[in-house]
Amino acid sequence: MNRRIGLAGAVVLVLAALFAANIVAGRVLRPVRLDLTEGKQFTLTSGSKSIARSPAEPIDLTLYYSSKAAAGDPFTQAFAKRVREMLEEFARVSGGKVRVAFVDPEPFSEEEDKAMEAGVQPMQLQNGGRLYFGLVGTNSIDTREVIPQLNPAKERLLEYDIARMLSSLTKPEKPVIGWIGSLQLEGGYRIDHLSRQPVPTRIFQSILDLKSAYTVKRVAADAASIPDDIDILLVVHPKGVSETTQYAIDQFVLGGGRLLLFLDPLCEADNEDRFAEPSQKASNLPRLLHAWGVDMPEGQIVGDQDMAIRVMSNAGGQQEAVPFVVWLEANTERGLNRQDAVAGQVSRINLASAGSLHPYKPAEGAPARVAAIQPVIATTDRAGFVPADSLGIQADPKKIYAEFVPGKEVLTLAARLTGEVDTAFPDGPPKNADGSPAADAATQLKQSKGPINAMVFADADMLTDRMWMQDFGGLKMKLADNGDLLFACADNFSGSDDLIQVRARQETARPFTKVREIQRLAEQKYQAESVRIDTEIKETAQRISDLQRDRGGDATGSLLLSPEQQKELEGLRTKLVEARKRNREVAFNLRKDVEDLGVTLKLVNIALVPAAVVAVAVVVWGLRARERRRPA
Repeated sequence: MNRRIGLAGAVVLVLAALFAANIVAGRVLRPVRLDLTEGKQFTLTSGSKSIARSPAEPIDLTLYYSSKAAAGDPFTQAFAKRVREMLEEFARVSGGKVRVAFVDPEPFSEEEDKAMEAGVQPMQLQNGGRLYFGLVGTNSIDTREVIPQLNPAKERLLEYDIARMLSSLTKPEKPVIGWIGSLQLEGGYRIDHLSRQPVPTRIFQSILDLKSAYTVKRVAADAASIPDDIDILLVVHPKGVSETTQYAIDQFVLGGGRLLLFLDPLCEADNEDRFAEPSQKASNLPRLLHAWGVDMPEGQIVGDQDMAIRVMSNAGGQQEAVPFVVWLEANTERGLNRQDAVAGQVSRINLASAGSLHPYKPAEGAPARVAAIQPVIATTDRAGFVPADSLGIQADPKKIYAEFVPGKEVLTLAARLTGEVDTAFPDGPPKNADGSPAADAATQLKQSKGPINAMVFADADMLTDRMWMQDFGGLKMKLADNGDLLFACADNFSGSDDLIQVRARQETARPFTKVREIQRLAEQKYQAESVRIDTEIKETAQRISDLQRDRGGDATGSLLLSPEQQKELEGLRTKLVEARKRNREVAFNLRKDVEDLGVTLKLVNIALVPAAVVAVAVVVWGLRARERRRPA
């Protein structure tokens, strides 16, 4: 009895000691921080730390969070704790320049009124209550930045969103975006191919969205210099841009200007001449790219079966959805670099007939200094090339699919360029028509003042409305996040260099992709078989038509089938029956593979894991029982 009491007392003393040690450690060791998480989830990047220390005057951040309304929602509660810790970390490293306040707006309280007045939008709960969960930032001149609703699904971008808010409050002026290009981004007129009359064109929705937060103005296509008030230069499909303007772009980038460059080996939106050759719808700036250590091969379109967008095709005499290997969808599973602060903000991007970006390898020598190429959008490792000339005026998706040969490497579709580089005009400014220099050689920058900030996209069609949205009688519906991507690029580049360096956090969830992989492989097999069958049908039908035309008809004018033709027809019918049988077998095998995987997972979860736990428990019990039986 005394032994049991003594053991119980010892347990109580140990628990009390642990409890006391925890309290002491929580207070004494509070400034001590050790982040052992994968990807350093609780450690601010160097860019965020610099932004937090940069304000000349204090910035106030207020987190409005309805703690009682969130009771019973562990996901929101966990994210709220994460937000609070992140804000405290910003305040800690700022040295007092960032002040953080936490407000719990109770229903019908003064705090609730302040939250609504500040712009925080409540989330309606099923029980009729309202959950406030937003962040408001203000500076000394009453400039306000608001995140109306903090979304747990965007936890990965939490640090970037806070850093962006601080950067914007530190520099509240509205940034200016200048654009150059051969596409009518802000609307205009085009010549109708049939009537030959001018037809008005609408402003790109992506540009319209930019105008809500930025000053957007056009720069002349033959500009000899970029205006000093331009913060970000947007160059879209620069077809036929003169060397003088290229020099202006070169000097703008070397001087610290931010560049968003959209090139295209085949711009489908370039409809100046419907019957123009593919090479006439291409845009490239090899002189600038090569100086930065980048190359975009001309006449080569990137294809990828795994990322292909399905389009409707009439091949084979009936409409069906088939993968168009040169129209690509980059998403969170494949294509988008989730570690990039721009690509990390979007979920789906559609591209059309895009090119690829590679490190530049000149025949002789190499640029003295080149930029680092950080992929933003990329293909899978099964991407390949399709000659631009093979697309023609009206491309056949099924034929392109059948002839497509996958490669073995990942291709970069869009990239961020950083690093110090030299000018693309080492011999001085280009000459005018009269032989005079287009700019003052004495003021030319021979090398960048610091690391350049540029993003290059090997596709310009991605900015057009048809690639990411549909208009149903005035009701616009998003199909992808292309417009959001452009806005995120501008948002990223409009901040300081430190904000550009802030990366998106790693995904904490690891999605289960085995079933999707099985479906994808089976679908590719099915589609390839379907393409071959359609080709056989077309060829056989053409042979029958040729034979019938040669023989003609009888006296009544009706067409006759010769024995040869009859044999051809029977062969065609046999092929159709066999094709349908093969299609059913492929579909059956697809379901069978997925179902077998499901059965295996159920067996592991329901039987093997519990059995393993029981086995370990039995072994531990056996070892302890043997110890008890062992004589002292």
